[in-house]
Amino acid sequence: MGAYGIITNTIVPLRPEPRDEAEITTQLLFGETFEILDKRNQWRFIKNDFDGYEGWIDEKVFEKISASTRKKIALEIPVYVLDTIAPIDFPDGSRQVLVKGCRLPFYDADNKTFLVGDKKFRIEAQVITGRHDLFKVLEIAWSYRNAPYLWGGMTDFGMDCSGLTQMSYKLAGYYNLNRNARDQVLQGELVDFDDRQPGDLAFFANSKGKVTHVGMVWFEGKILHAHGQVRVDELHRDGIFNPERNKLTHHLVAIKRYRPSN
Repeated sequence: MGAYGIITNTIVPLRPEPRDEAEITTQLLFGETFEILDKRNQWRFIKNDFDGYEGWIDEKVFEKISASTRKKIALEIPVYVLDTIAPIDFPDGSRQVLVKGCRLPFYDADNKTFLVGDKKFRIEAQVITGRHDLFKVLEIAWSYRNAPYLWGGMTDFGMDCSGLTQMSYKLAGYYNLNRNARDQVLQGELVDFDDRQPGDLAFFANSKGKVTHVGMVWFEGKILHAHGQVRVDELHRDGIFNPERNKLTHHLVAIKRYRPSN
């Protein structure tokens, strides 16, 4: 019998090793569910349900859930916070702040409440649910503009390149992208440079040919990507041209298109 959990802190670092000094490989947000695969002292090695990403989290940032609860959450249409910040009210009257991308399990739209275990929370926030078109993907991606770059980041307060693309597709319910650029490039359909369209993803490699960066093809020959911050630069056939630095900063290797499955 497996053990499962749900994230109850707003933003949780996922680490490759069970220690606070280890790097942050990604972040998990409130409401995400996972399977517990191993434990070491206060640390738990988990596998995220959304994208299968694995790593270590502290036991204090989640609550255990049953297999049946995990299944119910998996079967419901996800509801995500769309506001940059959104306060929630605890049953005891205290408050916590959620951020864009946090999931609200068992959401009641009429009463603006959701459930985590036996606790009912109230939230006044703009939310998004269901499958939307590619224009919504672009709208969400644009909403992260100017977010500072953070390795492993997944929010307006710190975002990396593949976090930007994954979250934009995820919140729109359009396509389940993998977490890292090197894995996202293995998904989708290859597109010629001249046939690119806004919403396609462009991938870039280092001198060894390893994919290390991804951005979203934008309008008028531009690309939206996280580099220093979420910003718009020029997309050339050879790569990304940064006009402020007057140089190519990334070498283009592929453009992929993603279509929602039926």
